[in-house]
Amino acid sequence: MNLDNSLPARPILRMAGGLVVLAAALSVAGCKKPEVQAAPPPPMVGIIKSSRMNVPILATPNGTTRALEEVVVRARVRGFLTERHFEEGSHVKKGQLLLVIDEQSYKIALLMSRAKLDEAEAALKKAESSKGREVAAAQLALDEAQLTLSMIEERRARALHTRSAGSAEDVDKAQADRKKFDAQVEADRANLEQARADYEVGILAAKAQVEAAKASVRDAEINLGYCRMYATIDGRIGEAKVKVGNLVGPDATGGSFSDLATIHQLDPMGIEIRTSSRYLKRATQLINEGLAIRLFHAGFEGDDEHPHEGTCFFIDNAIDETTSTFLVKARIPNPEGTLLPGEYAKLEMVVDRIQDAVVVPESAVMETEAGPVVYVVDDESKVAIQRVKAAQSYQGMRILTQGLDAGVPVILQGLQLVRPGMPVKAELAVIPRPVEEDSAAAKSPEQADGKADQSAPHAKPEAKPTH
Repeated sequence: MNLDNSLPARPILRMAGGLVVLAAALSVAGCKKPEVQAAPPPPMVGIIKSSRMNVPILATPNGTTRALEEVVVRARVRGFLTERHFEEGSHVKKGQLLLVIDEQSYKIALLMSRAKLDEAEAALKKAESSKGREVAAAQLALDEAQLTLSMIEERRARALHTRSAGSAEDVDKAQADRKKFDAQVEADRANLEQARADYEVGILAAKAQVEAAKASVRDAEINLGYCRMYATIDGRIGEAKVKVGNLVGPDATGGSFSDLATIHQLDPMGIEIRTSSRYLKRATQLINEGLAIRLFHAGFEGDDEHPHEGTCFFIDNAIDETTSTFLVKARIPNPEGTLLPGEYAKLEMVVDRIQDAVVVPESAVMETEAGPVVYVVDDESKVAIQRVKAAQSYQGMRILTQGLDAGVPVILQGLQLVRPGMPVKAELAVIPRPVEEDSAAAKSPEQADGKADQSAPHAKPEAKPTH
């Protein structure tokens, strides 16, 4: 029996046709080119156009607050402190009674000195009413009369003796009497001159005693006045350094005065500033023009700005050789009493101005090893790097002194998405406008790092930027 192993003809033909179709499909698929991937859209960036503004130059030195007037209340006489008429830390007025020392012994001393004055005045009156000159003059007149009489008696005795009517003894006696009265007259004349001199000297001595007594009275009055101590200025009084009941005042040698309290004038408050000598000429000019200052002092949340503006008014007459600085003083209103003497303060003062400075937002300036640069968008909407020379900052705006003009689109937002030559889609960014007022301040980059000379000038804008 023969077996037929061949396949039916129709199924074989169907299989062959399917293979041909599959091969043709694979051939067509292998001949197609791959599709090109679509390019990403340009990144969106925020831009701001550089602008111009007038920028005042600002100096930011450090200063120390000092009371313009300071009075130390001292005990100038020795005694026990008996009264205190102020509260520690309170405000006192000029002429207000503050402290009292026991006055009893000084009142007694005043009474004694007044009694001595009365005694001296009585002695002066006695000296002025002295009759010593009159007595001496009368004695002289009496003795002159006696001398005249003795001279007559002598002539008579000589005449009688010549006529043998008198003896020689009578002549000798008359001559002796005349010489005696002659000597007495000379003595009386000397006594009269002495009486006159004694009178003048007595008057001068008595007057001197009166003046000395008056001085003693005045001294006693002053010492008694020292027992009551008054405020000599308006201000705030500090701690009472000696309590009532304690012995105060100078010791026996006149030293060791007791400091009882201190009064400081707080309004206005003084400020002392040490400035480099290289700014002397400019500082003199500015202070003569009434240089204004702003003050910042430490607060709970950083530096607090004092609400009042001060004025510089003084330049010292010498430069400190050790520091090459000179002293400048300013005064600033302090009605609230928020400033106290000895406080460290930061100051700001406008010392010059830059006209039409080009400014851009500070965040748009990139610091590189080659220096500061900004990313700008050119006319083809492509990114370009522009080197610039940057100066001071003000309220988020950076002053550019070279490399960029006003009106150039500068990339502010999206800097991390771009590279030079890349096309971008730009839209204007919204940023706060700088506050343009005379009290606003611009600081240099060196100041921000704490490296700058604090007395050197820096800048701030004062006019609106142009767009």
